[in-house]
Amino acid sequence: MNETFSKSTAAILSSVVASSLLLAGASVSAQTPDTFPSKPVRIMYPFSPGGGMEVVLRVMAEGMQKSMGQPVIVDNRTGAGGAIAANAAATAPADGYTLFVGPVGIAAITPHLRKLPYDPQKDLVPVAKLSEFYPAYTISTNLPVKNLPEFIAYAKAHPGEVSYATSGVGSQGHLGGEILQKAWGIKMTHVPYKGAAEITTDLIAGRVNMSSDVTMLQYAKQGKVNFLATQSPKRLADFPDVPMVSEAGVPEPGTTGTWFGAFAPKGTPQPVIDRLAAEFEKALKQPDVAVRMAPYAMVPAFAGPAPFRKQWEQDYVLYGRAIKELGLKLEN
Repeated sequence: MNETFSKSTAAILSSVVASSLLLAGASVSAQTPDTFPSKPVRIMYPFSPGGGMEVVLRVMAEGMQKSMGQPVIVDNRTGAGGAIAANAAATAPADGYTLFVGPVGIAAITPHLRKLPYDPQKDLVPVAKLSEFYPAYTISTNLPVKNLPEFIAYAKAHPGEVSYATSGVGSQGHLGGEILQKAWGIKMTHVPYKGAAEITTDLIAGRVNMSSDVTMLQYAKQGKVNFLATQSPKRLADFPDVPMVSEAGVPEPGTTGTWFGAFAPKGTPQPVIDRLAAEFEKALKQPDVAVRMAPYAMVPAFAGPAPFRKQWEQDYVLYGRAIKELGLKLEN
């Protein structure tokens, strides 16, 4: 009798599991551009309220909400270097209702430096690139140079004496600085800081010599620091006389801009990803979006799933190689 009961129970359980899987599959497959979304969409964001992209993202969310007819909620999940927000999306149901929006640092650098509870390239899929900004090379006013070629010549003549400030070891600024040193044949001293406020104080005071942080541009307007060149593909509107690196007659360092992009859990139906990408593209065209980005030298930079994946993978390889060459070790 026990054997009969066991077989019967096993059959029932198998039937229940099979039914559940079918229902789950039906639920996901039912998501199409015509039926999605049927409930609120939640965007996991890894930084505190009030930052540049966070403000922009909320403007975009309002536009997407009007367009899609469902609430679009920006959920600030801070901590663990962005891993909390990214993991919340990576482990969510693959139905398009939970997304992650974050920068290149979290998507292409952090995975090489930390042991994460998820694998970004296996557990997340790209939806759209939303914005980008590029390194802006500013220097302290007490450095006796007027342009980028003179800066490089000075650094070559004073190896190790020129310092560059970044937001920390393993940050995009740190890795970008190492990449450009190799391209320009110079040797600088890296000085890591906790944030832009400290960098600003020391750069203006001359305690550190160079920064690539776009936050410093507001002080360049005030004449407190000197702006040598931008890595952007065109000159900045507020600094029409400052050249691009490509115009300065120096080797291209090969560094990339800082982008923010949207990701969905792996397995999200392609029609849903395409619908979300289209909604992000539409939201980026709102006039207020570019206005909100401007103070941070940021611009709307939409790229759909395929081109965004290509850029993500290229940056993943680029920064992974730099980290390996520097011998930076994984953190727990």
